[in-house]
Amino acid sequence: MTLTHRTLLNEDGQPEAAVIPWDVFQQIKELIESDEPTKEEIEACQEAERDRREGNTEAFIPLAEVKARLGL
Repeated sequence: MTLTHRTLLNEDGQPEAAVIPWDVFQQIKELIESDEPTKEEIEACQEAERDRREGNTEAFIPLAEVKARLGL
């Protein structure tokens, strides 16, 4: 999905809001409200589980690195 938008600025020139096409809004809304995982999410989880079972540590990012990336 490509996200095209227009940015609305406040009086100080700072971003205040984004205007997106209606169909893109509907897609985002459906994703957020969906309780069911998508096909892609299921496949990613299955692949991760296979990697874990097979000991493929290269497929994962160490927790310390994740924390560093997030500044934690």
